[in-house]
Amino acid sequence: MSGGVRGRRQKPSPTRSNQLRYTREENISCVGGSIYPNMLCAHPPFQIDGNFGFAAAVAEMLIQSRKGHFLLLPALPDEWKDGKVGGMKAQGDITVDFEWREGRIHRVRLCSSREQKVTLECNGISKTVFLKPDGTENMIFD
Repeated sequence: MSGGVRGRRQKPSPTRSNQLRYTREENISCVGGSIYPNMLCAHPPFQIDGNFGFAAAVAEMLIQSRKGHFLLLPALPDEWKDGKVGGMKAQGDITVDFEWREGRIHRVRLCSSREQKVTLECNGISKTVFLKPDGTENMIFD
């Protein structure tokens, strides 16, 4: 069943409930804090854990990958209603490109260096995809 796609409705999962979710608190300001406008850490000298940690947190907001399972846009801020990501690496040596509109995934492209099965969760559904070595799987969600 190589190259096929199957879909099913997303079910609540105890594992997923422990992952990062977007929470908004009003009255919180970064002005005068420890982050520059370019989102780098303002603590001297250059803070590897602050700067790289922030980049990792943003990546985790966009895609969470765990051993053959990908969750797209688990913690998307309201201000990022439209956007796209290209060349993001996920577990399993999979390169992921995706685009979203109005906070919902529109297009996904997966490239794998080896044959493997992955489950992709987005827009309230779950799809299992069979990837071929050095192959590409393109999916459109409308």
